[in-house]
Amino acid sequence: MEDKWEDFENREVYVFTSKGVKSSSKIAAFDMDGTLIKTKSGKVHPVDTKDWQIIFPSVPSKLAEKFEDGYKVIILSNQSPIGSGRVKIEDFKIKIENIVSKLGIPIQVFFATGKGFYRKPAPGMWNILSKEKNDNILIDMEKSFYCGDAAGRNANWAPGKKKDFSMVDILFAENLGLKFFTPEQYFLGHSIANVPKSRPEFIPKDLKPTTFDGKLISAIQELLVFVGYPGSGKSFIAKQIEEKSAHKYVTVCRDVLGSWQKCSTEATKFLRQGKSVIVDSTNPDVESRKRWTSLAREMKVQCRCAHVTTSKSHAQHNNRFREIMKTKHATVNDIIFNTYKSKFVEPSKSEGFQDVINVKFNPTFEDKEAERVYRMFLLEK
Repeated sequence: MEDKWEDFENREVYVFTSKGVKSSSKIAAFDMDGTLIKTKSGKVHPVDTKDWQIIFPSVPSKLAEKFEDGYKVIILSNQSPIGSGRVKIEDFKIKIENIVSKLGIPIQVFFATGKGFYRKPAPGMWNILSKEKNDNILIDMEKSFYCGDAAGRNANWAPGKKKDFSMVDILFAENLGLKFFTPEQYFLGHSIANVPKSRPEFIPKDLKPTTFDGKLISAIQELLVFVGYPGSGKSFIAKQIEEKSAHKYVTVCRDVLGSWQKCSTEATKFLRQGKSVIVDSTNPDVESRKRWTSLAREMKVQCRCAHVTTSKSHAQHNNRFREIMKTKHATVNDIIFNTYKSKFVEPSKSEGFQDVINVKFNPTFEDKEAERVYRMFLLEK
């Protein structure tokens, strides 16, 4: 019967439970910024923790209706500025308490401070709600819903409106199987039937399994040069080739060795030992690949190219999955993905390759839970 603050997973998630909150099988969930509140300053991002006001006059009464109808009203919000240190958690806690007070009903607030499993559209905050913060009451997903402003709406979805900054809210609802509303739809009664919306380029649940391509293993010694985005699955495929060839192949990886020069030195050593060598690097353009076709000519071995055709959005999904699952892979930022895209030239035999093989990435998983997470939307747009 008192206001309560808690934190979870090394402060990746904070939970505020205001006085009077009651657990329920019916959950009315809302995003915060752009859904329940907006800035007083008119700027996209608040200038400080006092720069907010209720977004529509009808918000408090609509929330009160749900509370009176037995719903547990919650807020789920991404707040990475706290994790980065740009906003002090003590100041933000005061902001949350003031917002809940202004809304006028008991509310439970969850906000994620990092970029891992708890940041929407990943389901981590909802998992804490359902497993730890609802008094073991099973949530009725058919009666529950989620409302948020990041719905992927295109520019001019209403006269003069800018496009939504992301799709994070609608994808979060889809991941959980929750009914979804925009703020204008829920609080103002607007129809979204004809609102133009974008969809993600990569739909993880639609990814079909593929079999290993036996052509990747040659009967004669060779230099096999990989081409593909960071996170496209090159290292995994290289490991498959090593194992399926009874380790007649060995991999030189720029991420491990640090430079193409060191990779070249290692590749030369292994070729002299009679091994076939896989070059695990992005190699987006003719110039970067010429180093390897030249080395192959010098060493008098076959040189082929394996182009891992994973799209940019699929590779970014893989990168996000690794981050969420806290694997040993280093996180790749968007600048590196964009640099690869700008430099990319389709590899061809005319560069000196005996063959160019297009390879599809086929993920494998440690367990069903890992696959369940992978099949969710993990990117915000």
